[in-house]
Parts: sequence; structure tokens; C-alpha cells
Amino acid sequence: MKIPFTVICIHDEDRPNDIPTSRWVVKGEEYTVIKVERMNMQGNAIGYELEEIDLTPCFPYTRFGAWRFGIPLLQFAQEVKEKTAPVKKEEELELMEL
Repeated sequence: MKIPFTVICIHDEDRPNDIPTSRWVVKGEEYTVIKVERMNMQGNAIGYELEEIDLTPCFPYTRFGAWRFGIPLLQFAQEVKEKTAPVKKEEELELMEL
């Protein structure tokens, strides 16, 4: 996936007490992922930094676990289509000229 990309929250349970509800995700809502990193304190699980929610004041919580989100099917299908699209003759010629 190219950053930024859109995700939908599918799991909003188990909010840590140190994070207020105003800085927590809501099931069914869309969010924009602006950074993907490993979360060292959570066994190197993948974490997302979201454009819509600033977790800076909630340190040590800095990312939302990727398991809390799904990728919209249409977005995923479009990316797969772009990556597997056949190269057009004009593009082949441009590559050969380089």
C-alpha cells in the first residue's frame, strides 16, 4: 500500500485507560494512515499513525495496532489492478530508450 491510505476501524474495544475516548478510534469510521511502524512495546506488532488522531499526548501510546483496521475492498482491488496491469507498448519503448 502506498502511504497515505484509507482504513476502516473494525476493532475499537480494549482502549487503554491512559487514552481518552476523544483520541480513540470508532468502529466503522474511516481513517487515513500516514505512517506505518513496528510497535516495540507490543512485541513488534505493526502500528498505524493516523492523520485524524494525534496520540502525542498519550505517550507511550504512539500508534494504533494494525489489527484494529481493515482496508476497504475497492481501494485494495484498485492497487492490485495497478500493480498487475500489463505494460503498454508506448511504455515499453520509453523504458528501452532509457
